[in-house]
Amino acid sequence: MQRKAMARRQGINGGSQSEPLNVLTLARNLGLILAWYILSTTLGLYNKKLVGKDGLFGKGAFPAPLFMSSAQFLIQALLAKAVFYSRVVERTARNPMSWREYIHTIGPNGVTTGLDVGLSNLSLAYITMSFYTMCKSTVPIFLLLFAFIWRTERPSWALSGVVLIISIGLALLVMGETAFNGTGFVLVMVASCLSGFRFTLTQVFLQGHQEAGALGGPLEMLELLTPVMCVTTLLISVASERLHMVLPTSPYFSSVEHALITLGIISLGAALAFMMVWTEYKVIHHTSALTLIIAGTVKEIITVITAMLVFGDQLTTVNGLGLGIVICGVCFFNYHKYTKNKDAAMRRAEKAGSDSSRVELEPLVIASSSSQSQSLGEQLGGGNGDTMHTKQTI
Repeated sequence: MQRKAMARRQGINGGSQSEPLNVLTLARNLGLILAWYILSTTLGLYNKKLVGKDGLFGKGAFPAPLFMSSAQFLIQALLAKAVFYSRVVERTARNPMSWREYIHTIGPNGVTTGLDVGLSNLSLAYITMSFYTMCKSTVPIFLLLFAFIWRTERPSWALSGVVLIISIGLALLVMGETAFNGTGFVLVMVASCLSGFRFTLTQVFLQGHQEAGALGGPLEMLELLTPVMCVTTLLISVASERLHMVLPTSPYFSSVEHALITLGIISLGAALAFMMVWTEYKVIHHTSALTLIIAGTVKEIITVITAMLVFGDQLTTVNGLGLGIVICGVCFFNYHKYTKNKDAAMRRAEKAGSDSSRVELEPLVIASSSSQSQSLGEQLGGGNGDTMHTKQTI
């Protein structure tokens, strides 16, 4: 009986880690989330300023947002290689991939991520920063839809309620937007759909799944994905942005001097994006995609307020009501996942306790077995980025 109670406590609390280690882990994860807040908000404002109608230095909007995204992905790939070359960070994956494995495994995620970022940047040319942020808050809907498609979640009244609540909030956001633009809205919603898909894939790649281990650390994932992201957005840019016409006539490329300044502008955005994505992947690596979505909910409120202060975006009463409903839906979704993970941890702990009545096991072994299913509190406070989950949390 005592073993069962001990196993239950260890299954819920994430094992027998010492209190100082939990505090340090919590501080690390909160520090990563705070850094992600700052970098993500700064990058969003920077890109909005660059592709918005005024542009930088009074030169007007940057003429080719997808081309800019492609160039930034290339610079990020080079930055990742430079960090590895300088040995600031060591590689964790020792076996190189074949080209066939690379295309089959990395290709879908790279294409999806490239389209997500590229379409997000392009949408900022049509809609306000605050409306963009509010639309992006609907990502949990698409996470759930992909979970239903892949049968990692079973449809239920609770999850149907989440989708309904967020959908109502989204409808109010659209109704209350005074500067609504259909093109920008479609672009940002497609990007949100792709975000749900790529967050799920990225977590599986970073943490492993039933059939395979993780593909590498956060920086290795960035190094693997950015070439595919670069090619994807460049192909779309060449097909849609008429680069041969818009670049030579743009003040951003009117002379060699202006072209060099523009390269510096793009490189600054790439450096911000590199640090943001690296931090984002580290958050997923040490916690889960769900934790990133929860943290993102708070970030969206901060970004909306910042956009109102910096760009003078207006938040109508209907907008505010819609945003509040969307946030309630996201919180409901997060609570559902938290209780589900907690129940799973309890069942594992009880099973470990019943097994110990037949076979003599050390408590540490029981804790190791039961801690594979972590609650949200463990992910923030005691998650181990090297743990292989038997079933990944969406």
